[in-house]
Amino acid sequence: MEMICIACPNGCHLDVAQTARGLVITGNKCPKGEAYGRQEATDPRRVVTAVVRACSTEWPCIPVKTDAPLPKQMVPALLAALNTLLVQVPVKRGDPVLRDFEGTGISVVCTRTIPPVKLVKPGAVP
Repeated sequence: MEMICIACPNGCHLDVAQTARGLVITGNKCPKGEAYGRQEATDPRRVVTAVVRACSTEWPCIPVKTDAPLPKQMVPALLAALNTLLVQVPVKRGDPVLRDFEGTGISVVCTRTIPPVKLVKPGAVP
C-alpha cells in the first residue's frame, strides 16, 4: 500500500507492506513516518471538523471538532449525528456539544467562543 505521510512537513512517500514478520514501512525520513504508516494501515483515524446549527440568527453555525482522532469508519455516523444537533448560545471554545460519541470516549467540542445574542427592542437603533 502506498501513501503520503502527513505526520510532518516532509510528506514522505511511504510503502507499507504486510510480510511474514509483520508490517514493513519504507520511505520514511523520520520515526513519525513509520508510526503514521503503521497507524494508517492498521487503524486509520481522523480528527473531524464540522459546523453545527445554532439557535441564533446572529450565529447560525458553530465550528466544532473532535477532541481526539475518531476511527475512520465512524466518520459518516458522526457527521449524521452532528447534522441533527441544535446548539444553544452562548458557548465557549472547548465546550462539548456531543459527549462520548458511541462509547468511544471521543467528544465533539466548540472551536470558537460564541457570545450571547444581543436582543434589541423593535424600533431601537443598536
